[in-house]
Amino acid sequence: MVAAIACGHGHTLALIDTGNVFGFGGDGSGSVASRGEDYCRSPATARPVELLTAQRMTHIAAGAEVSLAINVCGEVLVWGATAAGIAGRRESVLPAQPRKVEGVSEACAIAAGDSLYGAIDAKGKVYTWGINAEGALGRPTSNVNERPGAILSVPQAKQIAIGSGYMLALTDAGELYGWGSNAAGQLGLGHLSAVPEPQPVRSTARLASIATGATHALALTRNGEVLAWGSNHHGQLARTAPLYSTAPMRVALPESIRAVAAGMHFSLALADAGNIYGWGWNAKGQLGVGDTKDRGVPTRIPLPEHAVALAAGETHAAALTVSGLWGWGNNAAAQIGNANPIQPHPVRFFP
Repeated sequence: MVAAIACGHGHTLALIDTGNVFGFGGDGSGSVASRGEDYCRSPATARPVELLTAQRMTHIAAGAEVSLAINVCGEVLVWGATAAGIAGRRESVLPAQPRKVEGVSEACAIAAGDSLYGAIDAKGKVYTWGINAEGALGRPTSNVNERPGAILSVPQAKQIAIGSGYMLALTDAGELYGWGSNAAGQLGLGHLSAVPEPQPVRSTARLASIATGATHALALTRNGEVLAWGSNHHGQLARTAPLYSTAPMRVALPESIRAVAAGMHFSLALADAGNIYGWGWNAKGQLGVGDTKDRGVPTRIPLPEHAVALAAGETHAAALTVSGLWGWGNNAAAQIGNANPIQPHPVRFFP
């Protein structure tokens, strides 16, 4: 039975309740390039690929061609392929065999972006590593490709989310901190300047979870409401204007929400009743509403079954129901299995 799902740039991961991980798509899925092929690119497959490891996982995260997991020992593992290297290493190839990320122990939460990664340990301490552009790591460092290190200025945290060159961390108290790139106001700090160290996001609402797109962010409040801020060029803030917002704004939804997810320039929300709503950019059918037109207001996705979880990648999305995984959007790398290259309505692809 599928316990958790994650979507990356061109791949999808499914964590089974036994601790096994299955992947779909290209790099980061667990597929391995055959000899003679470009060693930085793994072949896409519409069939599920079981991760080549005997270790059992408890958490998964999918980024840009790289994936992370936490095993039962609380260690952070990485696999995939990245020309930039990872965790201070210059090696560009990290294929299907997971490799331990040194410097983080007793991990209980992880996040993966585009050459930018984060984790939280059992004490709520936030660790970051990867490419440190515009203060994206949230801590002083002169290294371009940095190894994991702790951020000491964020209170006890429970969730971290990564966008394009920025990060958000949610504390146990429901408070939000942001740092890194901020050209569209995606940090929610009331301005457009990059921030090299974590700053608190001012909000009267206590938050339950967060999600990040490329340049916009979502937050779910503890009473089931959704807040959005950052870029709005495709309607991903669920309104026609302004083009961006530097502070959280409430999203009008027809029912109480229990989970949110954000893709490159689109947003998703899962309601208590199991319905899913999507809005924003839709050029690849990633809103799952049957066409490729952008939506400036939340639109219900015609999923045949009630969903219990959802995830958003760069231009595709997936939802978990009692019967398995459903996916929609960009399928150029077979990240949602044997479906059309552009799949504008949900299709079941696993098991």
